[in-house]
Amino acid sequence: MANKLKEIFSDDMFNISGTLHFSDGEAYKNFLSALEIVYAEGRVVPVEGVTSVSTTVGHLGTKFPLEEKTNITQFLVGPAVDPVPITLDVDGKEKTITLLRSRTKDKVILRSEPDSIVAFNIAFLLGENKHTLNFKVQFEKAKSIREVADSFSIAAALLAHLYNREDNILSEDGNISLSDIKGYFRRYKSFFNRLSAIESKLAISISPGLLNALSLEEQQDIDELYLLLCEKKVVRLSAKLTSTSSTAVTMNNAEASLGIGDKIALTFIGSIEFSFLKQSVTLHTANLLINALVKDIQKCDDGTVRVLYGDTDSKPMYISFSAFQTSEEAKQESETIMQHESIYVNALTSNAYITQYYEKQ
Repeated sequence: MANKLKEIFSDDMFNISGTLHFSDGEAYKNFLSALEIVYAEGRVVPVEGVTSVSTTVGHLGTKFPLEEKTNITQFLVGPAVDPVPITLDVDGKEKTITLLRSRTKDKVILRSEPDSIVAFNIAFLLGENKHTLNFKVQFEKAKSIREVADSFSIAAALLAHLYNREDNILSEDGNISLSDIKGYFRRYKSFFNRLSAIESKLAISISPGLLNALSLEEQQDIDELYLLLCEKKVVRLSAKLTSTSSTAVTMNNAEASLGIGDKIALTFIGSIEFSFLKQSVTLHTANLLINALVKDIQKCDDGTVRVLYGDTDSKPMYISFSAFQTSEEAKQESETIMQHESIYVNALTSNAYITQYYEKQ
């Protein structure tokens, strides 16, 4: 009785097995060939001629039928895959991701899920101290720009985890190094975070699939828009101003307070447009003209005074501006610019600020 009870309550594992049925001998040979391809290359291979699959469960020498599938229209053979959890430090937060591990005749492959926004494939060659790293960015797999930014953050963290020093290992064609790849993901995770912040600020939604055709000009617009809209930076216009007869302003009774060579502060409002990823955004600007000097004062017949202004070679004129979503905000700022003039005087160009975004990565 003790032995019988032991059998009943045995913790021996049961096993499940399956049997394939083929339409003919040629189909069976194709199946064996497919197994060889899977083992050699690690890829999924379709097999024609499988008519049914039956499974049984076995325990203590006894087998029981479990299930049978017939009318099979597609049968695929692929490598066995094991999930590999990896815990990462993603921007100061712990996050566990799962990669998929499989083995072929001469390598072990560690790869991302096929639908990953950033898909890695790392192949370790058996018997050699060598591996290859490939990645593919699939923006169309993302549901939002926020997802893209998060995926690039995870990719950057994964590379930092796997390669914890700045390696200068070159690619096979010698055109890109491992440190270049790590830098790419660090820089663009920040860029996509900026784009996501713009979305939130303007309450717009951008299709991630459009990123596949993102141009350098659009990227520049996005970075400058972030500067002005989200960081509230004052920006110096990079264009050179030229003194002409059109650089003049009409004032009332200005001859009493202004003289030739005097410094003149001019403020005005305007607008600036940005176009990117099928979006068009207009901001309103408050502008300050800096280093303008009075060149001539002309009294007009209507009692007004026309003041012509220009600059000197040592101190050329330039415009610095801030930007706002409404014209009312821009007007209010233009009326108070002189209270914080030094911010406008010391402003950098947008290119200078944007360069800092990418250099600090």
